[in-house]
Amino acid sequence: MKLPLWAKALDAVAIIMAILAISVAITGGFRIVVFDIRISVTDWWRPALWSLSALALRHLIIRDAPLPQRVSAGILGWWQSPDTRIALPIHLSSRLGVILVGFLAVILVGFPPEAEKRWRIYSNDLLDLPGRWDTGWYLTIANEGYLFLPNAKEDYQQNIAFFPAYPMAIRYLSTVLGRQPLWTGVAISIVAFYFALVYLLRLARSELGDEEQAVTAVMLIAAYPFAVFFSAAYTESLFLLTLLGAVYHFRQNQLWRSAFWGFVCGLTRPPGCFLSVVLGLMAVAPMWDVARWRVLMPPPVGWPNIGKRLLAASAPGFGMLTFSAFVYQLTGNPFQWTMQNQAWGRVYRSLDSIVSDRFQFIANNGLYSYAATQTIDLFYSLAVLLALVAVVPVYRRFGLPYAAFIILNVLPPMSAGGMLSMGRVTSILFPVFLWMGAAVPARHRTAWIMLFACLQGFVAVMFFTWRPLF
Repeated sequence: MKLPLWAKALDAVAIIMAILAISVAITGGFRIVVFDIRISVTDWWRPALWSLSALALRHLIIRDAPLPQRVSAGILGWWQSPDTRIALPIHLSSRLGVILVGFLAVILVGFPPEAEKRWRIYSNDLLDLPGRWDTGWYLTIANEGYLFLPNAKEDYQQNIAFFPAYPMAIRYLSTVLGRQPLWTGVAISIVAFYFALVYLLRLARSELGDEEQAVTAVMLIAAYPFAVFFSAAYTESLFLLTLLGAVYHFRQNQLWRSAFWGFVCGLTRPPGCFLSVVLGLMAVAPMWDVARWRVLMPPPVGWPNIGKRLLAASAPGFGMLTFSAFVYQLTGNPFQWTMQNQAWGRVYRSLDSIVSDRFQFIANNGLYSYAATQTIDLFYSLAVLLALVAVVPVYRRFGLPYAAFIILNVLPPMSAGGMLSMGRVTSILFPVFLWMGAAVPARHRTAWIMLFACLQGFVAVMFFTWRPLF
C-alpha cells in the first residue's frame, strides 16, 4: 500500500522526535535561536510524547505498513542495495583510513616548530585531530555567527568570506549530537561523501554504460590525493554532494530535486553559482543540432519544458544571491564576501603570468629545485594540469556542459589566487574522474588507484600535522 503524504510526514515527525528525545536524555538538552525564534528543549519526555502522539495518530487512521516495519525494510533495502555494496566499502576504507593516517602522523611525525602556537579545541590529540586550518572559520560561524568589522584593514581576515550552508549545518546538527561542533563537522563531511559516491556511481553508470568503468571512477575520486578534505571538517564533501545531486536529478528531469540541491550548492561555496551555467547548458541542449551546428526552432521538447529547466538551472545562482542579500544587510555591500578574499591573498593575476612564473623558476633553478623547494605548488600544478588536459576528451565524450564545469571551476580560482588551494578545487571535478574511469585501461586501473592513494597518504600527513597545504 502506498501511504499518503500526511502519513509519511507523521512517520517522519515520530522518528525525528524520538531521536531528539534520546539526544536530550543523553546530553541534557539545548537552547538555540533559529531565525530569531528561541527554541529550548531540556526535558526528554516532551519530544518523546510528541513522537508517541504522532505514531499513535498515524496508526489509528492507517494501520497498514506500520512504522517499525517500514524502518526495518528501509534499512534492509539500503544494506542489500547494489549501490551500497559498491560505495560503502570504498567510502569507509578511504575516509576512515585518512583519519587513521592523520593520527599516526601526529604521533610518529609530530608538528613543525611553527605549529606550536596553533589553535586547538581539545588537549587530546585524537579528539583534536580534525581541528585544522580553515576548520576554525567554520566553527566560528557555527558558534558565533557572521561578524564584520567595517573599519578593518584589507588584509584582515573576516568570516563573511565563507558561505553558510556547511557551518549552519554544524550549528544545528551539533545540538543533537552532544554539542560537539568539531566532530559534527567531520560527521557531516563523511556522510555527505557517502551519498556523493552513490550519486557519482549512478551518474557514471548512465554516462559510461559500463559497470567496471563506473566503479573505477568512484574509486579514483575516493583515492585522489586531495580527497583528504572529504574526511575533514571542510566544505568539499557537501559541495560535491550538492553538485552531483543537482546534475544527476537534472539529467533525470527531476527538476524540483535538482533545484533543491542546486540552491544548497549556491550556499555552500562561491563557485557553486557557476553550476547554473552548467545546468543552463544542459537545459538548452535540446535546442541545438550538433550535427548541423544550428539552433532548432522550435526545440523538440517544447518551449515550456525548456523554460522549466532553465528555472531549475538558476537555483545555484539564487543560492549565492541569497547569501549576498544577507551580506548586504550586514555590510551594506552584497558582494563584500568577494572583496574579503583579498585578505587570503586572492588577488587577480593573469593566467599567463602564473604559468610563466613557474617556467621561469624552473629555467633558472632547475626542475629538482622547484620540486624540492615548492613541493605543494608542484602538486597543485600537476592537479591543475590533469584537469585542463581532461577538458577536450571530456567535451568529446560527455559534451559541452561537463567541459564548461571544469573550466569554470579551475580558471577563475587560478586567476584570483594562483595555485592557492587548487588541490581542494580539483577534488570535486567529477567529470575528470568520469573520463578517467573510461579512459584508463583495465590493466592500469589498480596502478592509478594505488598511486593516488599513496599520494593521499602524503597529503594527509601534511594536513594533520599542520604543515602548510595552501
